[in-house]
Amino acid sequence: MPYESWTRLLPVADLPPGRARFIALGRHELAVFHLRDPDRFVVTPNSCPHAGGNLAAGEVRGAVVTCPWHQWEFDLDSGACTLSDAVALRRFETRIEDGALFARLPA
Repeated sequence: MPYESWTRLLPVADLPPGRARFIALGRHELAVFHLRDPDRFVVTPNSCPHAGGNLAAGEVRGAVVTCPWHQWEFDLDSGACTLSDAVALRRFETRIEDGALFARLPA
């Protein structure tokens, strides 16, 4: 799949650990998660792959997000769904540069 260049999402300081944020960039609607232990960021599509729920509004415990619509859970480190092997959460490569979070998004 062709990729565009790295896209700046937000300053790292704007998203405290243990929180998530919705970001819309062009045609991309993203959920950005700032996880702890170890400190890291995970960027996914905001739409739950099960039924389209708002993942950025879901509850985050450790590295697991629970979709607020039907309580499907996804491991943010692997993308795996805890309820079905047929459904997985897509994750985008991230990096931090000059205090900002960047993601590599499809063109």
